[in-house]
Amino acid sequence: MTTADTPRKGFWQQVGRPFQALGRGLGRVLDALDLVSLIVNLVRGVIWLFRSIGRAISDAS
Repeated sequence: MTTADTPRKGFWQQVGRPFQALGRGLGRVLDALDLVSLIVNLVRGVIWLFRSIGRAISDAS
């Protein structure tokens, strides 16, 4: 009988550990890419806003 304090020592548990670590690392990379994508989209939106305001001002004059 295993308790919560003792780690499981089965074959598949030991084999699965590197894959769990890879999954966590990949999750962090994907989170970072999502953050970069969000920042890029925000910057593109701000640039689009300034360009549209500039067009409106130049068309009005």
